[in-house]
Amino acid sequence: MARCSKEVVLRVIEQEKKKLDNTSVFGGFNRFLKGWLQKEGHHPEEWLGQLEGYEDLSREERRRLLLTIESALRASPAPGKGVSPKSRKFVPSLAQPVRYLKGVGPALEKKLNRLEIFTVEDLLFFFPRTYRDRGTIKPIRSLQGVGIETIQGQVVQHKIEPTRRGPLLKVVVSDGTGEIRLVCFNRGYLAQVLKKGTWVRVSGNFRYAFGAWETATFEYEVGKLRTTDFERLVPVYPLTEGLPPKKLRAVILSALETCLHEVPEVLPPALRERLQIPAKREAIRELHLPSTASFEELQARRSPAHLALILEEFLLFALSLKIRRRTLETFQVPPCPLESPLAERFIRSLPFSLTEAQKRVCLEIAHDLASGRVMNRLVQGDVGSGKTIVAVISALRVVETGRQVAFMVPTEILAEQHYSRFREPLAALGVRVGLLKGGNTKEKRQLLEAIQKKEVDIVIGTHALIEEKVAFADLGLVIVDEQHRFGVLQRAKLREKATVPHTLVMTATPIPRTLALTLYGDLDVSVVDEKPAGRKPTRTLCFPLEERFKAYNRVRKLLREGRQAYVVCPAIEESEEEIANVQEVFEELQKKWLSEFRIEVIHGKLSSREKEDIMHRFSRGDVDVLVATSVIEVGIDVPRASVMVVENAERFGLAQLHQLRGRIGRGSEEGVCILLAALSGENVRKRMAILTATDDGFRIAEEDLRLRGPGEFYGVRQHGVPEFHLADPFADWPLLERAHQEAERIITEDPFLERPEHRPLRQEIERRFGRYLEFGEVG
Repeated sequence: MARCSKEVVLRVIEQEKKKLDNTSVFGGFNRFLKGWLQKEGHHPEEWLGQLEGYEDLSREERRRLLLTIESALRASPAPGKGVSPKSRKFVPSLAQPVRYLKGVGPALEKKLNRLEIFTVEDLLFFFPRTYRDRGTIKPIRSLQGVGIETIQGQVVQHKIEPTRRGPLLKVVVSDGTGEIRLVCFNRGYLAQVLKKGTWVRVSGNFRYAFGAWETATFEYEVGKLRTTDFERLVPVYPLTEGLPPKKLRAVILSALETCLHEVPEVLPPALRERLQIPAKREAIRELHLPSTASFEELQARRSPAHLALILEEFLLFALSLKIRRRTLETFQVPPCPLESPLAERFIRSLPFSLTEAQKRVCLEIAHDLASGRVMNRLVQGDVGSGKTIVAVISALRVVETGRQVAFMVPTEILAEQHYSRFREPLAALGVRVGLLKGGNTKEKRQLLEAIQKKEVDIVIGTHALIEEKVAFADLGLVIVDEQHRFGVLQRAKLREKATVPHTLVMTATPIPRTLALTLYGDLDVSVVDEKPAGRKPTRTLCFPLEERFKAYNRVRKLLREGRQAYVVCPAIEESEEEIANVQEVFEELQKKWLSEFRIEVIHGKLSSREKEDIMHRFSRGDVDVLVATSVIEVGIDVPRASVMVVENAERFGLAQLHQLRGRIGRGSEEGVCILLAALSGENVRKRMAILTATDDGFRIAEEDLRLRGPGEFYGVRQHGVPEFHLADPFADWPLLERAHQEAERIITEDPFLERPEHRPLRQEIERRFGRYLEFGEVG
């Protein structure tokens, strides 16, 4: 390799950051940078390891690595062997690795990395989980032993008491009004810190025992203390093993002192003034070092600082979606004719007629595809309403114009079911369908080659579809099934497979309007609000756990009539709690309740081949009872499976139970769902009563939301919601709505944020969400 200057390397890194695809240098960007770093001797070993496995890193991991290396290179005057990070001058920058902060060595850096803190920016935006009110400083004689209390005094004595586990240190502190004992379990080192004569301030849960006040759970500050120095409200952060709260707070304080001024002010001053919220830097400082907000405001996440930062995050994301939507409306794509002989032939081949709702939604999609503009549509419908057929009909319209379709689903089982169900009917129409799964098999490599050569029309798969090795020749439509499992980030990754593909996303989960604004702000919405003719409602019964024998007597009778059954359990492995376990239930059914029938067990820890084999045998009728975890929740369709037992039903949410129930009753027989639940509380009885009373998924979802709360109902992290620093779309609905109102006002006045007062908004949107929302194409 010819010797390159640091400036050239930085330009190459800048180029690679645009696409993160390892192609910015011939022969591989990772090989180039690794070789340069080794030659210059200017690197921590972990950089080389990450560059070696660069192609296996996610886009986000690649981005973080490049930011880290780039910041380190910019911070160093010149590369040289043996130069340690500590000997280099710290240059204030949000992108600087945390290792360059005062007091952060390699060991502490690794602990911070475990908390997803890699850069100074990560540290500044690592906000407290909650706060502790240490109260006012009290004389020891005034302690009450209720909650956290604070005293200050002087260390007057050390006591060492023998115990079975070794000597136990007790530090005695006096303030002249009384004494307290600090019980130092596994903290013998405090004898050197809290020496006799040392002034100390102590906050803890005090109790009166053996004639004196003592505490074993306490925090302390040493030095010549004054009441005016006292921090009454203390932030409480998420921690990791080996990272004391004091150390984390000290590092955050260092970042605030050196780099807070680097944080850009994004909101227009007029907007901040109108909403009466503080500036961003002021808000960040206040959350880490509270001085003006009340304890109640901080705990409720409703302090002015919280409101300012939450509103900004929602506003940025709302604006990015609105801009993306306007941008997509300007793109011209080849229209699909309204008349589609291929789609019509498929519809005529179906053994049933489409419902009026299906016809209406198919027509809405057909008009989208024929408009010459990019379609971005969400299809919402209850379990069993026939959304998948609508998706296939839409796919055929695109295939007929010579373009490809990607159909992404959340589980391999569902992908295999769709493939098995549609491969032959579509092959009869001349449509080539492929199934893409994880792994690195010969069949997968051949399929990837066929996709690239345009020898496959429709590709069905899981998240494997968004792997960087998957390259479509001409991707025209992206279909995402069970959209709530993916969210906007994964959807955007699949969009990257084409310049401007049409997008159709589907969900069976009813979503409140304000939340839909966040998840689907760039989508039009269609609702399939009618179930197929002849589809009988599923009858739902509930038995207490102690009446399990009654439930399985009923199941035995139904199985003897020739039906098949699911038995669903909420856990895979044994636990200390009395939760049904697939293996235990499987063995119990074999030995006791259903010994005369053919039983199999399936769960997420089996290999794909094992799961596929079991599902095929169940579908063929070679298995009578399938014991499963909630892996069967989404999309599995076996018409003869008309019976379901849900063990420990109280462990599932109502919406999830309704999804599970939707797996049965898909044939000619009425579905029977039996809930076995620990009916110990009023809330559980109410939830089970709702399920036995109605089959309306929208009503059930509303009740689930009301009874359990939004965060538990949706699961904040698992549904692809953008990872905001502080905002939570489930808990902060009023602010979410306000942000969308403000975004609409701004975008109406300035569609592409070109005014001077809006340019910081645009720059921050591009920085934070551009890689997901293709903001770079705007304007």
